Amino acid sequence: MQKLETAQQLQQRIRTVLETVEREFRPLTDEQLNWKPDTRRWSITQCLQHLNLAERFYIRNLQKKVDDLGLIQTTPPDETLKSSLVGRTLRYIIDPNTKMKIPTVSFLKPRNDLDARDVMRQFLELQQLLHVLLDKGVYLDWNHTQMMTLFGNWLKMNVGDAFQMLVAHTERHINQALRVKHEADRFLAK
Repeated sequence: MQKLETAQQLQQRIRTVLETVEREFRPLTDEQLNWKPDTRRWSITQCLQHLNLAERFYIRNLQKKVDDLGLIQTTPPDETLKSSLVGRTLRYIIDPNTKMKIPTVSFLKPRNDLDARDVMRQFLELQQLLHVLLDKGVYLDWNHTQMMTLFGNWLKMNVGDAFQMLVAHTERHINQALRVKHEADRFLAK
């Protein structure tokens, strides 16, 4: 895979996520957004808040990498992407098509008492920022520029893996939120 093509594909996937949230979740009431299938599962709002908690960390770090670039060349350099073991593993674990259930670390578990509209606003802002960061991020060396993970500075991944992981993680939890919405539709239709 090439960096520039991958960046464009990731931006398209983000646009699809934003369209899905606008179409599927924006029209819902706060009660519907906060409805939970059972006590062990998350509401739509909690799915979005989990993404806010996890992705804010990575987006801030990516923003710093982009800001540290200084002057930007007129044409971003392309490169063949090489994924690290850490990146491949994290991307596999959070891939939307992976059936594996992974327990969420405690600091990324969303609370129950959330303002649904505020959470959605934050989510949309973060996704739009990620979309913009992909425009500027193509000037980074995606294979050799490293960044820490949520697990600490001792476990790093390259920027290319981080961008791909963020979008896959978003898609995974948007799919989860869509399942909750469909369950709520069936429950409320009875």
